[in-house]
Amino acid sequence: MDETAKMMARPAASRSLKEAIRKARLDEAEQLDRAADSRDGEIARLELLKAELESVFAELPAHDDRFTLALVPSRPARLWIDLFTYATIDEASGAYLFVRNSDNGRRTLFSSTNVADVVDRITAYVAREVVRRERLEAALIDSARSGSFAGERRPRAGTGIVIAAFVIGLLTGAVGLFAAVFLTAP
Repeated sequence: MDETAKMMARPAASRSLKEAIRKARLDEAEQLDRAADSRDGEIARLELLKAELESVFAELPAHDDRFTLALVPSRPARLWIDLFTYATIDEASGAYLFVRNSDNGRRTLFSSTNVADVVDRITAYVAREVVRRERLEAALIDSARSGSFAGERRPRAGTGIVIAAFVIGLLTGAVGLFAAVFLTAP
């Protein structure tokens, strides 16, 4: 007899809720074991990536505090590079993903299964950010030397006119008040 026919031929009394619950628990335990193994594998792969990047981060300028090489065992596990970028493992393909968070959502900057390629891409990203920061600091120093900051206000020639108009308005109001009191007095 065919296996499906045997299943259909079994009497209803042989079905047991206890047996079904036991089977469901076993299935759940197997699924949790697979998930735990997958998570452990993700963390181990990200630790390998972190070890490769530690020499790069050791070369950063001491005053540059933007970069933090921190492995966070969240779900999914993430290796943070700076405040906005991190590396993670894609569940579907198992590839390393280099991701940037922004106002417009997450954007994958690079994806590869090769650790060396990801390390090279993250190193290039960090180098570009260091150069960008140096350029911004140089621009701030230049603007400080020239004495013009974007947020700094210099008094303009029209300031005296505004002050004079205020004083004239104040005096006119005071004279008008005294005139009104003098004219309404019995």
